[in-house]
Amino acid sequence: MNSPHKSTPLPISPTLSDASTALSTPPIALNTTALNPYSPSDWERTTYYHGICSDPPELLYRSDLLDNPFPKPVGRHDHLPTKSMCGVYATPLNPVWHTVGPQICDILKTRKIHFSGIDTARFVTHSKDNKDSLGPVVIWISTYPHTTTAKDAHDTSIDILALLKANGVEGVVVEWTEAVVVML
Repeated sequence: MNSPHKSTPLPISPTLSDASTALSTPPIALNTTALNPYSPSDWERTTYYHGICSDPPELLYRSDLLDNPFPKPVGRHDHLPTKSMCGVYATPLNPVWHTVGPQICDILKTRKIHFSGIDTARFVTHSKDNKDSLGPVVIWISTYPHTTTAKDAHDTSIDILALLKANGVEGVVVEWTEAVVVML
């Protein structure tokens, strides 16, 4: 229909059902992954290490982010799983760590990553039905705050995982946090 008058579209306001959905959705459901495919959601970033200590670090990046989604709570009274940390024993990483550990440091230095620590760990996730699950071996990298982006961590993790694979170590996850080492 041709009209000499142009109509200005009216702004669309949400319906009552849209408003009740928005009000009932907790702010933790916001997901920054859509803006940056390498960054965890705000929810995951702040709760991923829940339980490992009284003030757990925030997750910067993990190499299995897209393949292993972190569950978000469902409902008003859902349980937030807790984690505990344990050592890495009797894995393919142990016999080659003396070789790949220094090479990981070299990769970080070459990429100008300002790291404060590199650890190996395994995390046990404790669910509300008392079922524990042991996670994969983790190369846990801590960087000085505000020095490394999730994209930097992603790109560097590709090199680290290739190094591990070349040394017969697969199924490892590289996880990144920000931390400063303090002498006690």
